[in-house]
Amino acid sequence: MLQIEINPKKKNILLIAGAFVFACSVLLMTLFVQKLAYDIVLVKIGHVNGQFEYWREIMLNFSFTFTVLSGLFLLVISKVQKLELKSSTVFALAVFLSFALVQPLFMFDRWQTGLADGVYDFGDMFKASAASINMGEDICPPSSMLIYQIMRNTFPGIGQDGLGDYQTMTTSLKAGYYIQLYFLFSVAPLVILSYFAISGTKIQKALFALAILLSRPIMIGFERGNSIMSALAFVMLFLLCYKSKDPLIHEIALIGLACAFALKIYTAVFGVLLLKEKDIKSAVRCAVYALFMFFFPAFCHRTGFIASFKLYIEALSGYMANLDFGLEAAQLSLKRIVTLLTLALNIPDALNILYPIFMVLLVAVFVYLVLFSKKEWHILLALSLATIMIPSLSWPYTASFLLIPLISLLNEKQKNKADYISILLLLWIFLFIYYDISAITRAIFKLNNWWIPMCLTLFVALFDTIFTHIKGANR
Repeated sequence: MLQIEINPKKKNILLIAGAFVFACSVLLMTLFVQKLAYDIVLVKIGHVNGQFEYWREIMLNFSFTFTVLSGLFLLVISKVQKLELKSSTVFALAVFLSFALVQPLFMFDRWQTGLADGVYDFGDMFKASAASINMGEDICPPSSMLIYQIMRNTFPGIGQDGLGDYQTMTTSLKAGYYIQLYFLFSVAPLVILSYFAISGTKIQKALFALAILLSRPIMIGFERGNSIMSALAFVMLFLLCYKSKDPLIHEIALIGLACAFALKIYTAVFGVLLLKEKDIKSAVRCAVYALFMFFFPAFCHRTGFIASFKLYIEALSGYMANLDFGLEAAQLSLKRIVTLLTLALNIPDALNILYPIFMVLLVAVFVYLVLFSKKEWHILLALSLATIMIPSLSWPYTASFLLIPLISLLNEKQKNKADYISILLLLWIFLFIYYDISAITRAIFKLNNWWIPMCLTLFVALFDTIFTHIKGANR
């Protein structure tokens, strides 16, 4: 563990620099300064196209980003005389640095292509839960649909501003505020739970939790407005509490996993931990809670349970039947990885043969790690990757589930070389890496899209477990 001493002179310089960035960021959040920046910098100097409201949204996001970062920087520097650089702190600082350097470029490139070419799940849900629609226009479970319907009917001005229309939802400035509000409410529990889950001092825990807020998988979840962050928070609640001897806390953990299942069905895989503990009674109660959470919301829709649930099943089955399992449709799934392999080897017809074989091997590796690994983070890695790789549709924001084994790995007191390699591989996923530099970098990062570090981490965990068993057998 390294320690960085901050002498008074350097501390004053850092405080002045941080205060300057903070003041500029706060000023850029005001309408007056935004108009000056638009008229003088963007129009007269930059000769940009686009209305003021379009560029104002960009300035708001940039100023908010740097206000938060510089505010955190001032808070840490003012309170700390020395900083202990344990692995979780280095991880957090790396994420902060990558965000500060790369996120503006990434988002600027994103906005240049136009907001409307992005697909906000938030906008989809608001549209799907409009007054004339109950369920069935989207594939989210009934619980998600009910939550979005409540939000749509709660936020003021949505109906009057026409925000039920899809294109309006993806381009409206007011809709952008609603999306950010939703993001804050959904991600706040995740940040709080990360704070309690990671080990270290209060400053170290706060740095890590806030770095997770700004990490790339979470920010992609922000762009999509997806309910995966809420599901992930419920899973983390379960993991923090399910071993508790307090009956109430233990039951809250079971309900948390049930809520996660109601939002994202595949999170049921974490129930394996109850079976591993041979706690059959808790597993049964958790299953009962999960089924209730999943089916009950359908009763709340206007057309009634049977009609609403039928619409949901029809939408889900129709969507899966028409799903294109190509390179873009299933970003992190095993289906996409095998598809890339068959294309690289020029044997596309072998996909239907190779995919089942790879799936059996993958599940076998997961089972082996769960049953025989002595490291908790190996087990959590297997379960988290099961939620990412097994479903055929797995967009990049599903990588946020790797936060679960990451925290467990960083909390390991005795780390070996394999553990440190795994930290670097997971850092690859959580960092912002701006790839739009050249044709080569675009090709590399478009092809791997995290499945390379994801698979390498799994292989490292597998070999680490095997070698541990071999060493134990030779003693």
